[in-house]
Amino acid sequence: MRRRDRMYLWLRGHPVLVDALVAVGIYAVLVVFGSPVLVDPYGWSSFLGGAAEPSVPDGLRLAFTKFGAPVISACLVLPLALRRLRPEWCAGVIAAVSLLQWAFGLPIYLSQIGVLVALHGVAAYGPRWASRAALALGLLGAGLAATRYFEATENMVVVGGYIVALVLAAWALGDLQRVRRQQMEGLRERARRLEVEREQESRLAAADERARIARELHDVVAHSLSVVIAQADGGRYAAEHDPQAAVEACETVSETGRGALTEMRRLLGVLRTDDGASRAPTPGVADIDDLVASVRNNGLEVEFSTTGTPESLSSGVELAAYRIVQEALTNVLKHAGPEVSVDVRVDWTPEGLMVAVVDDGRGAAADAALRPEADGSGHGAGHGITGMSERATLYGGWLQAGPVPGGGFAVRARLPYPSAEKK
Repeated sequence: MRRRDRMYLWLRGHPVLVDALVAVGIYAVLVVFGSPVLVDPYGWSSFLGGAAEPSVPDGLRLAFTKFGAPVISACLVLPLALRRLRPEWCAGVIAAVSLLQWAFGLPIYLSQIGVLVALHGVAAYGPRWASRAALALGLLGAGLAATRYFEATENMVVVGGYIVALVLAAWALGDLQRVRRQQMEGLRERARRLEVEREQESRLAAADERARIARELHDVVAHSLSVVIAQADGGRYAAEHDPQAAVEACETVSETGRGALTEMRRLLGVLRTDDGASRAPTPGVADIDDLVASVRNNGLEVEFSTTGTPESLSSGVELAAYRIVQEALTNVLKHAGPEVSVDVRVDWTPEGLMVAVVDDGRGAAADAALRPEADGSGHGAGHGITGMSERATLYGGWLQAGPVPGGGFAVRARLPYPSAEKK
């Protein structure tokens, strides 16, 4: 920041000190020049005599010139130190001094410029009622000054018009400054609100991103670990009687682990970069067949069927459908029990993509295990059914999950097609 800018900011931050220095400086100049008199029709001043036959005794006139004039100038100029902090007080003091001058016919000094400065200050910084009152009092004072000090001249009306013009100009400039200051304050407030809104949007975006990452991590890790655990247990029991089955189980564990590692690397790669760099394609509806095959290799009896004509879907909807099926199959592995069969259906209907995963396992027991209140702490199921429901809702669809009468558990979801492509 340049020195000039720093000085400007410092002056804006210390208005009372600046105004006080200006007021003292003006008063010092006036005192040096002997409080110059502009008009003195009654002969108070020993410098300008004013009246042809002064009505004031010489002794009083000299005393007033020596002591009274500096005091009046001080009362007209020094209150300007408060013209921004207390503009109505400043204008009130100067107006009272001017009224005393008018009442006693005291001279009009060059320091009377303080009246206009105070009027400008109250119009720019004072409350609205004070601004209007100061304008009315200024116009009244202009008329009183013209009749009091210029009644013996032929130009009384002209002089009165000049004074009125000065009063209106001072007030108008102050009022324009008030309007400009309010506009600037409005712009600063708007900028502040926009900054707050940007921060809120950033926080909401970060929260959405965290939720999305949590769902992705849950789907990848939970599914892969469920398969790994199932294969590890099966391989351990089969090692004694069927070594080949144990080898196959180990191979499945290895493949599942590598797949999970690839998914984790893809997800972390998305977090590390902001550009559109080359990334592995996200799984979609076409990959559900491979998903079913991998689960079927774990010994789970799975039937997969698809009906209807496939429609074009966005990558987000495709991923949501894949993750819903993946999570539902993972829950079957974890909760449905032994000797369970699963039916996976993908139906392309006119209303949207219908996905269903139905098993004949423990049903109600699985539903209880998946509810968030299962462990009594409100955190039992983690991101299971909640995550699937969030995925469906995100794209305008719905998801239903619950036990099936007669035993078993069903997860059904509908994901709408893009509106632009909907027939």
